[in-house]
Order: sequence, then structure tokens, then C-alpha cells
Amino acid sequence: MMVQLLCSTKVYEKLKQELSKYQIEIKQDSELVLVEKGYDIPSGKLSVVFDAIDYMDVIKLLVSGVRENVHFMNTLTGLSDNKFAVIEPRDVLYLEAGPEGMMAYTKSNHYSIKETLQYYENIWAAKGFIRINKSQLVNLLHVKEIIPWFNSRYVLRMDNHAELEVSKMFSKKLRNTLKM
Repeated sequence: MMVQLLCSTKVYEKLKQELSKYQIEIKQDSELVLVEKGYDIPSGKLSVVFDAIDYMDVIKLLVSGVRENVHFMNTLTGLSDNKFAVIEPRDVLYLEAGPEGMMAYTKSNHYSIKETLQYYENIWAAKGFIRINKSQLVNLLHVKEIIPWFNSRYVLRMDNHAELEVSKMFSKKLRNTLKM
């Protein structure tokens, strides 16, 4: 995949670094253009306009679109009790990075997984997964209640009765996503 970038130098460097992780090339003659707000939208090309502060959302959009048809990207393989299980995203309540490594939690079990939280944040954003703090990514389909907490934070009560805290830093993103 190739994209053209029309943005400030600072954002260009950030996008260049992130795009290289997914083997997405930057080409001036690409038909797909990522345009930072405030820059002219080129005519005759497919353009995605983004706010500089949300540049990672553009990466998520591109990566989830590029890999939408690849089945293995739509599942994860987890290890529990010396057995591997292939798990659909809809069955995952949340993912957590902790001292024992990455874990995926379902209603009935938890599994050790290999990929990073950032990896799943990028490829599963379109499936309703959202980062709620530095170490957890939650599937909004399994959130039963959202409880306002002090200092602009929230507590998410999951349908397995687990309670997860949304940090102040990620609470704005949650409010925007759920139109709260």
C-alpha cells in the first residue's frame, strides 16, 4: 500500500515512523492522500483529512482496512493450561499488559498471548476495541455499565463482573467514541 502525506514536518515524521511498521510506503504520486487539517485537499485523489492530534487514528484506519480480509488478523491465539486456543475478537472482553506478559480475558478464561497491546489497538479498533489506560484495551461490546469516577475518570463494569478503570488521559476518547 502507498499513501501521499500532506502535513506539517512534525506530523510527517510521526506518520512516516508508524507507516513503516506496517510496510505502508509514502509516495508523492499515490492515489490515497492523508491530509492534515489546514492543508489543501488535492483534487482527483482519495483523501483522508485528519486532525494532527489524532494522527494515530489515521494509522488505525489504514491498518484495519489493509488487513480486513486476512483471517488470522481477525483472531488471536492464546495459551492456557498448556493448550492453545484460537479466539474470535467478539469473545475477548479485554486485553491487558501486565507483569506476566500480555493476557486476553474471555468470559470463562484468560490466555497468555504474544502480540503487544499497540498491535491489537491498531488492528481491532474497527471492531470496537478502545484503549482505556496504559495497560488495558477493552471490547466495548462487553461493557455492561459505565460508572463516573472522581477526577474525570470512569470505571467500566464488564459482563463478567470485572471492573476496569478508565484513566483521565483516555476518558475523553471514551466519551467521544460513545458520544457521552
